[in-house]
Amino acid sequence: LVQAPPFRAPHHSASTAALIGGGGVSLRPGEISLAHGGVLFLDELGEFSAGVLDSLRQPMEEGRIRISRLSGPRIMPARFQLVAATNPCPCGYGRIQGECSCAPGAISRYLRRLSGPLLDRFDLRIQVEPPDPQLLLSSGNEETTEAVAKRVAAVRSLARDRGIVSNALTPPELIDTVAPITATGRSRLLESLERGELTGRGVHRIRLVARTMSDLQKGPVKLGAEYIDRALTMRNLPKDVAERAS
Repeated sequence: LVQAPPFRAPHHSASTAALIGGGGVSLRPGEISLAHGGVLFLDELGEFSAGVLDSLRQPMEEGRIRISRLSGPRIMPARFQLVAATNPCPCGYGRIQGECSCAPGAISRYLRRLSGPLLDRFDLRIQVEPPDPQLLLSSGNEETTEAVAKRVAAVRSLARDRGIVSNALTPPELIDTVAPITATGRSRLLESLERGELTGRGVHRIRLVARTMSDLQKGPVKLGAEYIDRALTMRNLPKDVAERAS
């Protein structure tokens, strides 16, 4: 029996069949099914082909993959946590002034592989800045994995008390019970919707991220503008990436 959640990290040259499953007579599960119940890590996300990346959209939504066959569709599980990382441009120096060697067209082609519908399915989208050199040379003050795991376990315990497995898996019909919002929180979401910063899917995910942030801090049951704003900050893309990916 599997004793630990799986961790899969396919190379960016992986084909659609390798990622979602397929094959000839013998149907084989892809990386998304092998990562079921665990983590699928896609490093160098911008190097994957656009078609391969867009094949992830339906499994991320439904938690399973349907593969058509002449004898009928085959369904395999694919409830995974997707974690991805990518450079801002092909050369990797796009955010270092005067260092990027990429032509504007090359950057646009690179970022257009990350379609808007795919990015909309990421709950957290964070731009990581270069670390402080002093921090790289210091050690001994890092937070341990055990400490983080205890916080995660505490939040998951709260989710189970609400009758769900985790906040992330809250169905739409339970969103008002799991992540109720105040009038100020609702107003903040409405502003983002009117400005085109959020989709209907994004509103649902923002509320659940805000729910988790509040749980981590033992905050209020009803989510106000403070937690909604924090969740929005963790979801915002740099303007140039958002424009090229849309």
